[in-house]
Amino acid sequence: MATIQILSDHLANQIAAGEVVERPASVVKELVENAIDAHATKIEVVLIEGGITSIRISDNGVGMSFEDAKLAFERHATSKIRSERDLTTIRTLGFRGEALPSIASVARVELVTSSDDLTLATTIQIDGGTKQEATTTSRVRGTDVIVRDLFYNTPARLKYLKTISTEISHVADVIGRLALAHPTISFHLQHQGRELFRSTGDGKLLHAILALYGKQVASQMVKIKAEDSDFKLSGYIGKPELTRASRKAITILLNGRYVRSIPLTNTILAAYGTLLPAGRYPIGVIQIEMDPKLVDVNVHPAKLEVRLSKEKELAQLITNAIKAAFQQKTLIPLASQPKQELFPPKSKVEQLELTNEQTYPFVEEKKSPPVIRETKAVPFIEKEEVVRHETSGTTRSEISPDIPLKTEPRRESNTTRMPLPELLPLAQVHGTYIVAQSPDGLYLIDQHAAQERVYYEQFLAKMKKEDHHVQPLLIPLTVECTSSDALLLENYMETLKAWGLELEPFGGNTFLLRSYPDWFPSVDVQPVLSEIMEWLRSHGRVNTTELRDASAKLMACKAAIKANRHLRVDEMEALIEDLEKCETPYTCPHGRPILVHFSTYELEKMFKRVM
Repeated sequence: MATIQILSDHLANQIAAGEVVERPASVVKELVENAIDAHATKIEVVLIEGGITSIRISDNGVGMSFEDAKLAFERHATSKIRSERDLTTIRTLGFRGEALPSIASVARVELVTSSDDLTLATTIQIDGGTKQEATTTSRVRGTDVIVRDLFYNTPARLKYLKTISTEISHVADVIGRLALAHPTISFHLQHQGRELFRSTGDGKLLHAILALYGKQVASQMVKIKAEDSDFKLSGYIGKPELTRASRKAITILLNGRYVRSIPLTNTILAAYGTLLPAGRYPIGVIQIEMDPKLVDVNVHPAKLEVRLSKEKELAQLITNAIKAAFQQKTLIPLASQPKQELFPPKSKVEQLELTNEQTYPFVEEKKSPPVIRETKAVPFIEKEEVVRHETSGTTRSEISPDIPLKTEPRRESNTTRMPLPELLPLAQVHGTYIVAQSPDGLYLIDQHAAQERVYYEQFLAKMKKEDHHVQPLLIPLTVECTSSDALLLENYMETLKAWGLELEPFGGNTFLLRSYPDWFPSVDVQPVLSEIMEWLRSHGRVNTTELRDASAKLMACKAAIKANRHLRVDEMEALIEDLEKCETPYTCPHGRPILVHFSTYELEKMFKRVM
């Protein structure tokens, strides 16, 4: 007797279901994608008990004829491809013909479909893979698929489903991403009579974002657009203050298909650069249109992962598009944001402008023109004046030698981004925050974050240069390390030497510092090297670009003025001028905001001057 046997269709379908159907959300994804492929403009999803008891998906698509409906549940039955050549030009979401038979093998499924407007429809019922005779009924054009008792015949899979609320959240995530991918389709999600999600289907991506995330998020999205010979890019990215604790809010859509791509996600994060705080991730929806010949979607059972032929070129296009979009915006967060509404009424959806230029896009409020009143300057401490601080009882000079004084008139920034507003420094709060006014309101500036940004960009530019002005030391400095730090230093000595930091082994775990660049921060070298070593220990092997960036951040943090450092007005002006010259003057190198804006309207509203 032969030991190798051909699996029965029923058993093969159950095995395939293990790859395609993991939970109710998997069923919803496959069936809704079928509805999208059927050119539906309205899709409704109704769940009972998180989809475990019942999932009903209704659409107004083209439907199926009697003959097609009988074939739809056969394994690998598909209308999407005819030959091997078609695999290289796939534009539909489904194509393998596995979803329906796989779902039907682990649930009780009923299909009602009609392909004409004569209300004549076909009904097919399948119980655990056993098909019943097709019958006729009535329905307008479109399809209903009802999936009951999911995994009733595979209790091991049923056991590993999560709570109802968790399963609902997975379904909502699937519907939300499909709504973003297809804004021309109206999606409606219900759970036991309660509406969870509804999109307008008016074709505007920003309205789909509004329906999914609410108006607070939608009002802070920035439009992006780019194109080259291979790719067409569009979508929206969130301003840097709009972040989440995970990458889940980054949605990449490839030819209308949501895909997971670690390289492209990392590209988006890298494009934000130092605008993001550590451990925070942006919200973004990026639509990519490309020749299907450049992408292989047939590499994952659920078609979530793809292979791209020109991934580096696409990554560069995404990077350029995000940076260009941010250069056209002033990325200063408002002191307060409008209250978020997860599911706003339709009337508010209609008020959202696609240009998204207003801060409060849903509220038409009459604003009085800003009134610039003459402000008397707050008396500042003169250069040689010594002041006594009552809190500490100590006396110290208020001279700040590490902030160079500028006497020349303020120059325009040489960057291509939107300029900062004209800021007039007025005072300090707790020796930490600079209070400045402008024609459009009041600004608070974190002085440490501001100078940290200035130094970071200066250090980074210096380290990128090939030739450095080096300061030789008459008496070399001794740098003592642990054994692990010594090994790290030996691995990166050539990189450090290229920056002008010349180290040489001096026996054991000791090194001699022979020289350092003239731009090196005026602090002890040992603490800076120790911080660099600590960073290398936590990150392992890194390339030169990563080490350069991290070192610039560490040195900038060490060199920047700290809190409780009182500044004269000319020092504040000098700091603001230096900040204006920065390429990214909105956040410190670690992503914390530098400026916060109180608009004139907000101030007047706080004092009840306007209602």
